[in-house]
This record gives sequence, structure tokens and C-alpha cells, in this order.
Amino acid sequence: MSNKSKSSANKPQSGAKSARKPGELSRFQKIVIVLFVVVFALSTLAGALASVFQSTQSGESVELNVESIDAQYEGDAADLEAKVSENPEDSESLRTLGDTYMTWGTYVTVLATTDEETSHANELFDKAIATYDSLLALGENSDVSVNRAMCEYYQGDTSTAINDLEALTESDPDYASSWLNLGVIYQAQDENEDAIAAYEKAVELDPEGEQGVKDSAESRIESLQETSDEDSDGTSGEGTSDDGTSGEGASDETSSDDSEN
Repeated sequence: MSNKSKSSANKPQSGAKSARKPGELSRFQKIVIVLFVVVFALSTLAGALASVFQSTQSGESVELNVESIDAQYEGDAADLEAKVSENPEDSESLRTLGDTYMTWGTYVTVLATTDEETSHANELFDKAIATYDSLLALGENSDVSVNRAMCEYYQGDTSTAINDLEALTESDPDYASSWLNLGVIYQAQDENEDAIAAYEKAVELDPEGEQGVKDSAESRIESLQETSDEDSDGTSGEGTSDDGTSGEGASDETSSDDSEN
């Protein structure tokens, strides 16, 4: 990976993109979060979410907003906090607690309509990061490290997330999910060459798709190559978002939990 990528988050972006407030997520970042919610949350925290979707399927009117999401997660988080308080080395409860705060935060981020609700989401990500730190203190875990970095990304701290993921690819270069998620953030920063290199590394490390990384990485490579071909033909204006990503396949992003759970 080129050295330039380490400071990619601080480079001025080309084109007439509108400035975002500090901590405000781009459309591309929200796509990443939505995919995380759909895949990860449903697979690992089905209990809390099942009532929401079951109610919807049964014909009941359920309004998904920050208040209703808080109601879904507050009880579970409190129970897990109690378990961790009794046994700070309960790694299973720590992991579930961190994942609960992370998923809760992603829902609030997507549904937030006020600065207060956005701050609430960031506080949840802070709790997830603190919980993951406690878990990491019990032993090295690349899966947890990826989730921690993605919490930083969802908070809008792209530079730190990149640095942490780059460090992880150096300390555990064979972990495919870290390369995939690093590619996602590179792509969001329009660092497409670095993104493709990261995706290719992810495919190399997951040739049979056993980690659930290969298909997503290959899809992103294909999308970027198509965009590059369109740029060469002078037709890049069609079918692209304001984040420089192709509309087709933009929902293939995953967090480490998509592949691990």
C-alpha cells in the first residue's frame, strides 16, 4: 500500500463537492452503515430486532425512529453492562455489549434528524469503542479491531479509522476483512487505486470465500474498474454518486462482522 494513503483522509477532494459539518456522514458512509445494519445486526442481535420486524410483518404499524430504536436496545445494554460489571473479564458479554452499542449507534446514525440525535449516536459509538478496548486488553483480536475502526469511521473520524486499519493490516496481514474495510474507506475518499489494491489483497486472502469477503471485494473491484473505463470514455458523469462511487454495487460494503458471523 502506498504511503500517500496514510494521509488520504486529509487531502482536498477534487470536484465541487459540498462541505459537510464535522462528524456529518456522507451518502457513501450511510450506505456502508445501512449494509452493516441489515447483515450484521440481523445475524448477531436478532433478539432485539426481531420484535421490530415481526411487528412489521404482522401488519402492525411500527415507526422506526431514534426513540423506538433506543427502546429496543436500552434493556439489553443494561443487562450486559451488569454482567460485565460483575465479571470484567467476561469476554463473551464484552463482545456482545460492544456489538450492541455499535449496532444501536448505526441505527441512530441513519435515523438521526437533529444534532442531538447525532450526538447520541456518537456517544453510543464511544461506548462501543471503550468496550472493544476492554476486550482487546484481554487478548489480540483482529475482528474486534476492525469493528473498533469502523466505529471511528461511522463517527466521521475517517483519518483515524484509516490509520487503525492500516496498522492492523501490518500487524495481522493475513486477515482479509481488514483489507476489505480499508478498501471501503479508501474508495469513499476517492483513493480508488489504493481501494482496488486493498480489495485485491482481500480476495487473495479469501480465495474460496470462506471468510465472506471475496464476493464483496470482487464486486467493488468490478465497480471501480467500470467507473475507470467510463472516465476514460468521458462518460463518468452518468451513474455515479457525489462520493465518486458507482450507483450499481454500492451496497456491497461489509464490516468484519458480516464475514465473521
